[in-house]
Amino acid sequence: MMVTSSKLPIDEDDVALIFEDVHLGKSVLPPHDVPSKPTLVRWDASRPLTIENCVVMDSKDAEKHWESIRDPSGTFVDPKEIWGAQVQEIVTRRAKDLERQRKWVMP
Repeated sequence: MMVTSSKLPIDEDDVALIFEDVHLGKSVLPPHDVPSKPTLVRWDASRPLTIENCVVMDSKDAEKHWESIRDPSGTFVDPKEIWGAQVQEIVTRRAKDLERQRKWVMP
């Protein structure tokens, strides 16, 4: 019998960091409003769920993201193709900021 863990690779502190410190409580999508139903979503579904690969969206946008992220053949679509280069640049910049913060806190 194989036992698998259902534990997520991020915890409550990570969620707070992503939502409050990285995204400042705003959606990653323009016009970067405060979402009425904020949702954390894995940005690039082909990569593991990490704090650098998690963004804030309104629940409706998150639903669209998950519906669009997989093409009919079952392979993952680059999120840049869905949301554009500007949003991808924001996600990349914030991931790099997080990486720098981690190195500063835990050298």
